[in-house]
Amino acid sequence: MCTIPVIVMRYLILIILCLLIAACDGGLAPPPPLELGFSGTVHFAPGSWPTDSLINLWIFASQIYPLDSAKVYSGLFASPNTIFVYPSLSGTLPFYIDSLSYSFPLHSGTYKYIGVIRQTSFDLAGQGIRALRVVGFYKDSTDSSKPGIVNVNDNYQIKGINIDVDFRNPPPQPF
Repeated sequence: MCTIPVIVMRYLILIILCLLIAACDGGLAPPPPLELGFSGTVHFAPGSWPTDSLINLWIFASQIYPLDSAKVYSGLFASPNTIFVYPSLSGTLPFYIDSLSYSFPLHSGTYKYIGVIRQTSFDLAGQGIRALRVVGFYKDSTDSSKPGIVNVNDNYQIKGINIDVDFRNPPPQPF
């Protein structure tokens, strides 16, 4: 009869327990939260970056379109918001780059106008809507002169919301 010494048996059990514990990955832990909203890439036209009057640069998503100056301010500052900016009103996108991959977290809803907006003056109150200029927008796949609509839901993130920006040739201003 073959007998394994007690000390070897204890080490063998300890090794098996360590392997079992290491193999556990969280078991019934909740899944990671879904990244809702949309994502894509902003492409900046080479050589088009302005050398002055660039204060902030944001990606925006508006639940209303068409826009006028009153709708822009109420959409940004009233409650509830209907216009959202990324990264935030206190932040900005990086300047003087070729492209930027982004992920814009948003609640479910229909976003009728998505684009990049440029702030050209520190005085938003005094300059009003003239301090903000749309420099590129997400285009409808069937008519590139119109904004594309994005329906964000609670199940997954919408990918491929790409925006082209050419500071020298901005689109017609919606407000």
